[in-house]
This record gives sequence, C-alpha cells and structure tokens, in this order.
Amino acid sequence: MKQINIVKPFLPSIDEVYADFAKCLGTGMVTNGSANVRLFEEKLQEFLHCRNKPLTFCNGEMALFSLIQAVKTKLGYDAHQSFDVLVPSFTFSGTINAIVMNNLRPVFCDVDASLTLDTTRAGDLSGVRLMVVVGAYGNLPDLDAIAAFAQAHNLHVIFDSAPAFASKFRSEYVCNHGFSEIYSFHASKIFNTMEGGLAVTNDDEIQNYLTLIRDFGQYEKVRGNVSIPGLNSKMPEIAAIVGLKNLEKIDYILQKRHENIAKYKAFFNDPRWSQHFSTMLVRNNVQCNYLYFPIVLNEEATAFVAHMQAHNITVRRYYTAVHGLDYYKDKYRSFDLSYTESIKDRIVAIPIHTIMDDGEAEHIFETVAKYFTA
Repeated sequence: MKQINIVKPFLPSIDEVYADFAKCLGTGMVTNGSANVRLFEEKLQEFLHCRNKPLTFCNGEMALFSLIQAVKTKLGYDAHQSFDVLVPSFTFSGTINAIVMNNLRPVFCDVDASLTLDTTRAGDLSGVRLMVVVGAYGNLPDLDAIAAFAQAHNLHVIFDSAPAFASKFRSEYVCNHGFSEIYSFHASKIFNTMEGGLAVTNDDEIQNYLTLIRDFGQYEKVRGNVSIPGLNSKMPEIAAIVGLKNLEKIDYILQKRHENIAKYKAFFNDPRWSQHFSTMLVRNNVQCNYLYFPIVLNEEATAFVAHMQAHNITVRRYYTAVHGLDYYKDKYRSFDLSYTESIKDRIVAIPIHTIMDDGEAEHIFETVAKYFTA
C-alpha cells in the first residue's frame, strides 16, 4: 500500500485557475482587496448565511490574532494592557500564541470527552475577560452551555474554529449563534485556499476593528494614517482564486467527507475496541466534520504510532497539552487539567481525507485491527 499521509489537500487543477490567475497577473491586481478576494468574501457570506461580510486573512493565525486584538480593543484595553483569557490547554500552540502575542495571559482549562473546553472545570475567574473556545478536530461543545457560562461570568467569547469549517451546532454555523470566530484555510484543512484564514463576526464594532487591523490599522490611504496598530495580513488574490474554485465544490467536499466519516464511525465505534481505545464524544446536536479522526488509547501511544507508520500510515500525536510545552511550562495560571493530562500521551490522530478510496480506508482499519488482535 502506498503511503497514506496525515493530510491530502483538496485542490483545483491548474486548468481551473489558469485563466483567472493569468488575468490578475496581467492587471497587476494581486492583493490589497482585489477582485477575487472581494468575490470570495461575498460567496463565503452566502455560504455561512452570516449578517456581516466575512473578512479573509493571509492565514488562520493572523485571523485569530486580529480577532483577539479587536475584542481586546472593544473591551476598552490598549496594546500595553493585559487581562486573563480562559482557554483549553488541549489545543494547537497557535491558539495560545495568538493570546500571548496580544499581551494577554492564558488561563489553562481542561477539556471533556468531546475534547472541547469543559467550563465545569474552571475555578476562580477573577481577572478573566475573554474565553477562547477551540473546535478541536472539527468538534464543537454545547454552545448553549458556553453562552450561559459566559453570561453568568460576564465573559466575551470567541471561537478558534481553525479545524472546524462547516461544522454545525443545531444545524447552524457557530457564527450564527452569536459568537465571533475564525477559520483556517491552510492546505491541511477540510476547505483550503492553499494558505489563508477568515474572521466572521456579527458585532459591527469588532467588524470595523478587524477591517482596520488587517491593513496596518489604516483608516485612510493618502497619508496612511492609523487609528489602531495593525499588521498586514490580507489574503492575496491567488489564494482567493483557489478558494473560489473549492467553494464551488463544497457540497461535494462535505458529502464525500461525511461518507468517509460514516465508515470510520462504523469501524472505530465497534464495541470490540472498547477495551483498547475510545473515540471522541460528538453530541447529538453537533455536526462534526473531523479534520482528523482522534482515538484515545488505553495505553501510551508510542508503540501504536510506530506500528501505523511501519505500515505506511502517517498519524499524529495531536493535540498536545500546551501548558507543558517549553515556553509555557509553569508560566501561567491553570485549573484542574486532569483529563488533559490523562490523554495527552495516549491520543492519536488518524488520517481521514475528503477523497479517500475504499482501499485506503480498509488498509487503515486492517492495520489498527492487526495491532490490537496480534
């Protein structure tokens, strides 16, 4: 069997993008909110059914950094001031980096079996003004519970939905439940523009700040005057062209993904494996698009990872516990992280591609089965 990589980007052919890219090269309009970027944002608004136009970025990390900065500004803080941010430790380091680079302090919280933020584990919230909730593996928490918790503690909420494009809670996208969020359009994601990101909000004040922040904070172009410090994080035209072509196929992308998800669930949720591993809890009211398919082994994962890789299947020990990484270790406040600690060395992300043929899926299933039945 050929190598099955952890990701396999879904991309248009060169023939599909050639004419549009040649046109933009000919005009010289390759960035700065050029025609295809504007059209892409319009099409994304139609897809998401959101009130405000989504704003594209050069990548998901800058979308998250900018959204946090916009919320911080709305809350009345300048760049030199700080406050605490409730965030799961079980996430990609980029989530925490965006908080810290905004001169804010993460307060690490645990996750539950859904691998999303468990607010019941939160302790003293004094100094906390913001929650960053992560759509781990494309999964979502109970958004009603998140909203109630935030209201009870006077917290602003944003979603790092980098891995969760098109996932839904009660048949609606996160942004339509009143939350600001970002997506990543990196090549590894379910929907990609090669590299890119998106921020979407129904808050007009945050929308205005985001528009400025992604363009150096400029509110006029004659002298380049700024009303807020910002960084150049605009999406280039070629990324928007790729995004438009992929968005034309989004129904096909999601349909094929859901077909593969059904196969994975049928295999990995078979009761015979319960003594060897468990799978991520997905609530009945959540439609999860599974960036990867995580399993939590009942043993430390090193031997299993080596077995999978020996059979040409690339897996990841992903996510990790950010509070234990070199830079963050013993530096910031944390609550009870017992579940995160219990799974961080046992969790393995299994590849699940949008276009995955039956032979590839069967090879993955047979290889997993061979490990546990040998």
